[in-house]
Amino acid sequence: MSTLRIALPNKGRLNSSAAKLMNRIGFPVPDSNSRTLLAEFGKGRYQVLMARAQDIPEFVEMGAADLGVTGLDLVLETRRNVERLMDLDFGRCRLVVAVPEESSVRSASEVPDGCAVATSFPNLTTEFFGKLGKKVTPAEVSGATEIAPRIGLADVIVDLTETGSTLKLNHLREVGSVLESTAVLIANPRSVVEKRLRIDEVTSAFESVMNASKKRYIMANVPKDKLQTLNILVPGVSGPTVMTIMGREDLVAIHAVTNEDEVNGVIAMLKNIGATGILVMPIDRMVL
Repeated sequence: MSTLRIALPNKGRLNSSAAKLMNRIGFPVPDSNSRTLLAEFGKGRYQVLMARAQDIPEFVEMGAADLGVTGLDLVLETRRNVERLMDLDFGRCRLVVAVPEESSVRSASEVPDGCAVATSFPNLTTEFFGKLGKKVTPAEVSGATEIAPRIGLADVIVDLTETGSTLKLNHLREVGSVLESTAVLIANPRSVVEKRLRIDEVTSAFESVMNASKKRYIMANVPKDKLQTLNILVPGVSGPTVMTIMGREDLVAIHAVTNEDEVNGVIAMLKNIGATGILVMPIDRMVL
């Protein structure tokens, strides 16, 4: 069977999280400091190609890679013919319209026709303002978009932000949202047909890691006469697992899965019914 090639960002905001995701499914990919551009795993069954995030949609469309991890913003901007398989749980950000703090513009609809807009996303920018009935002139830049108004390149910018702090540091004010983006797994349409089983292996592995990331495994010894309350206190995936403890008639061992943000409450409730030996552990993979 032929090799399945997966393209990953070689640097930037998506690199670290994409590498961690691959590591968790058993592919120890090179970090951003490595000069390795192509790594092989699974006795040649898989290859990982390290590339610029903005190039990955093109690589996947052209068949240089079967799968790719990149930002949804880049997929939509490049308009490449790729299949979006799944959203990933990292790289969340927004593409926004921003103006200088002193500007009289209060919303994107107030941006005047013919205005120069500094951005790395000319297609999405033109499309967004077109829907508002506006014709703007994208001033395409490859970085440091926030400085454009201060140097007279443009009065408006369209740029990515996670928290808005960089905009504030550069005395900019958000006046509109173009889209919400996240990291996505994309595929070459031909590969989806020809390498379906191998692609399913990867997507299933990704899903199992994401399912596990916000869950915790809980073990505890619980008084046997409190068992009837466990389904309410510790629901688990399909209910808690109950096991006998050698030499103890009064206690049982329970194992359950709970949401990470509910762990503290579950521990408190378990202690309230007399549970002891409570252990909480992370989960590497979880197949539902």
